[in-house]
Amino acid sequence: MVRAASQWVIAFLLVLSLTAFFLALVGFQVTAEETGQRVHRRAVAVATDIDAVLPQIEVSLHRAAQEGAGDSVRVPDFPIPVDLPRAEARTLEGAALRDRLLAEAARRLYDDGMSAWAAGDPDARQDVERISSAGAVRTGLGLVTDSTHTAFLVATILLGLLSLALAVLLLAAVRWYFRLIALGAVTLAAALPSLAAAVGLRFAFRTGQPEADTFVTDLLALGIDTTWVAIRDYLTLTVLGLLITGTAGAVLWWQSHEGPPAPEPYTDGAL
Repeated sequence: MVRAASQWVIAFLLVLSLTAFFLALVGFQVTAEETGQRVHRRAVAVATDIDAVLPQIEVSLHRAAQEGAGDSVRVPDFPIPVDLPRAEARTLEGAALRDRLLAEAARRLYDDGMSAWAAGDPDARQDVERISSAGAVRTGLGLVTDSTHTAFLVATILLGLLSLALAVLLLAAVRWYFRLIALGAVTLAAALPSLAAAVGLRFAFRTGQPEADTFVTDLLALGIDTTWVAIRDYLTLTVLGLLITGTAGAVLWWQSHEGPPAPEPYTDGAL
């Protein structure tokens, strides 16, 4: 009785630990430098409506490059402070200027967080409720930073070690023929609710699109694409848990139906 109770306690703690580990792992992936800057790049393009304002920025930038002094020029009419070498500021235009602005803005946001929105606040002109799907996306963008990525890395390592220790305890507590089933079951118990939550969040973002304005729709589309990272990971873990549990169950079933071993032949005492 005591042994059975300890098995359930260890299994429950392992499920909690794995759930937190999987969440930290997804956060670590989403906030990685390449992925994080790509997310911020798209968010800046949406928030600033850069394709509409780019011609005015280009004219103002070239004027500032001609009139000012010094080695660099602050890009005017752009909400995130971006400084360009004066030689580039005189010649950059069109798609090249757009790419440079988005790349520099994404880098600033990833390094410094949402405080990089310094010279202006375009969100003040956009109707986005904090308690809404679009508000959740905008709040989540504030977590996509280099410092958050480091925190997720530490959490992933610590939770991974804790999960490994609990897994070893669980394997030691259960009988040998139930070990694979136990591992598969706790993996499923941790992955399935997380998968359901990620799918539900993606669905919430989709249902928020039809009646939203263009800005909110684009912001929700960003959230929809980002949730795919979590869905992909949780789906992989769910399939892994099913494979482990199914394989272990099939082996146990085969062993239970294999039948008694054949008797050894009579040798009349001969060696």
